[in-house]
Amino acid sequence: MDIKIVEATGKNAMNYFIRFPKELYRDDPYYVAEPERFQRKFMSQKNPFFNHSSARFYIAIADGRIAGRVAAITNTVHNQVYNEKTGFFGFFDAIESYEVARMLLDQVTEIHLQNGMDRIIGPTNFTTNDSCGVLVSGFDKHPVVWMPYNKPYYNDFLTRYGFEKEMDLSSFHFGAEIMGKPCFGTSAQESTGRLQDMGISIRNINYEDLKGEVAGMREVYNASNQDNGGFIPLDEEEFLHLVRQFKKFVPEELIFIAESEGNQVGFLVTLPDMNQVFRHIPSGKLWPFGFIRYLWFKRKISKARLMMLSILQGFRNQGIDLVMCERLSQNLIRLGIREGEASYVMGNNLLMHSIVQKTGLEKVSEYRLYRRKIFMQEPH
Repeated sequence: MDIKIVEATGKNAMNYFIRFPKELYRDDPYYVAEPERFQRKFMSQKNPFFNHSSARFYIAIADGRIAGRVAAITNTVHNQVYNEKTGFFGFFDAIESYEVARMLLDQVTEIHLQNGMDRIIGPTNFTTNDSCGVLVSGFDKHPVVWMPYNKPYYNDFLTRYGFEKEMDLSSFHFGAEIMGKPCFGTSAQESTGRLQDMGISIRNINYEDLKGEVAGMREVYNASNQDNGGFIPLDEEEFLHLVRQFKKFVPEELIFIAESEGNQVGFLVTLPDMNQVFRHIPSGKLWPFGFIRYLWFKRKISKARLMMLSILQGFRNQGIDLVMCERLSQNLIRLGIREGEASYVMGNNLLMHSIVQKTGLEKVSEYRLYRRKIFMQEPH
């Protein structure tokens, strides 16, 4: 097999980069393609990530056909926060050929060696705040919105190349039997009264005051996650960019904010599972006919993703999480949503694991981040 690695620069090359997974997973019943326009914008300089960091995109061409892709990512904030020389890779996809995968990873390694890095972590698309990890269990279901999906052989390729486990992340399922649990509701009612006595209130986000809401949420998010290994704090523009995306498709009823004396102390974000819409647009193109399907199937969403739960350290174990989850379950049911996933849950995220234990959620998928030391002379 004649294989060459080509950097994807320019609009046409990036179109090949973005569209390759659709070809790779053409016959896979579980793969869901996000619309191309969303992917293109995410990978462009419009993404606030590129205000401080960078990425280079590559495609593998084997016997004249595209056979894989990868991005070599330099996350400047990560290396500043952790005082490291770590390079990252992301958007990794390849046909079932280790030689293709090896050459893509060689390219990533070469770039990071040139930049003075001494290890590689991935996949992250672009950071751990985005879609990240390789699916290692749970291949028999559709991924929920902004969660990865990949071929089972990816783990073998990465470990064969010399990568080791950096961290596992999990997804947990919740359904009507959990959302309507009597003991869960009773605990939440007791906690509501206790929180009121403490001067803590819980409300939904106000999109009309988006910048004001985001300022408090960002402070809570960064402060409450700083002890989670690998966490990267978001700056003001990045967090505002994220919440603006929520505003496009997340009802206010699915985002909760906890306050004490007028200051935010916690929040919860749940997303309607837009992948239930996107899987009915297999072309990945919204215009012209995809948008009609988008509007039709958006009304039929029956699943959600509990994406973010952050509570300041001094306000944990007081029932804020229980009350927000109870109100969330009520609002989901009103919206016709009867099941969902809590994801990601990092292995060291004690707050989310506490929620999992309290509510009895079932683990349904696992994802893995990998690490590998790199040296100037790489053996093959």
